[in-house]
Amino acid sequence: MLNLRALIVDDSAMVRTQLRNEIREVVPDCHVFEVESVLEAGRFLLRGVPDVLFLDLNMPHINGIELLKKFDSVLGGRRPPIVVSISTDMRPATLAALKARGAYALLPKPFDRAQVAMMMLRVVKMIQSRRVLIVDDSATVRSVVKRIIQHSRFKLDVEEAANGADAIRLFRSGGFDLAFIDVEMPGIDGLEAAGEILYSAGKAHVVLMSGKDDEAIRRAASHIGVDFFLKKPFYAKDVDEVLHSLYSVAETEFVTSREPEVFDDPETGVLYLP
Repeated sequence: MLNLRALIVDDSAMVRTQLRNEIREVVPDCHVFEVESVLEAGRFLLRGVPDVLFLDLNMPHINGIELLKKFDSVLGGRRPPIVVSISTDMRPATLAALKARGAYALLPKPFDRAQVAMMMLRVVKMIQSRRVLIVDDSATVRSVVKRIIQHSRFKLDVEEAANGADAIRLFRSGGFDLAFIDVEMPGIDGLEAAGEILYSAGKAHVVLMSGKDDEAIRRAASHIGVDFFLKKPFYAKDVDEVLHSLYSVAETEFVTSREPEVFDDPETGVLYLP
């Protein structure tokens, strides 16, 4: 059963009630919590993190963007919620500030039932747990890619395999939903591993990774049914774009993940995080 938790932060009791009722029309079992100020929201977040946070921007004393600015310190390294801003303020400066602070979407006031329903259906798809396998012969690259993937907005349980043979065996045993596979591996290369996985693992998806943007590789990948190709270095926002497409989640204006910088060493081709 999906255990979805939503927090509504708005100083208007009427808005909170409307939003709570419309959330529960889509997800009847959703645990909806309400607070009327940013200070109360901060105290709530210290105790626990909801899956989705509906945050009014225009509140007295401290506005919603001020909370987003303090997110990192409030969350203390915990996974951030999906932030949906609710506001009448559509100025470019406000939109830019929301995007810079990691907001996922803006729900303009006055919102209606259809808008809330669409947003909640996206959230439901994004918080469903999925098992992901990273396949690369380099332990360093696997570690970096794992950290990038874990900055996705989607809920992903990430495991690793060091070669194509292990990846095929793990997928045949069942339970994995998605693989990120390096193309250039000794023995069974990425294309061969991808083909075997797609043939034997039913509804699984494969994303190929490579430091080369080779059109021949892309054509070969497409021929065997590979969904996407990511050129290294890539970032959490690139992973999110792939996942939005794979799982038919309509993208919003602010689909930009909060992510660390990732550097590419031109001499070794190694990706690393500072």
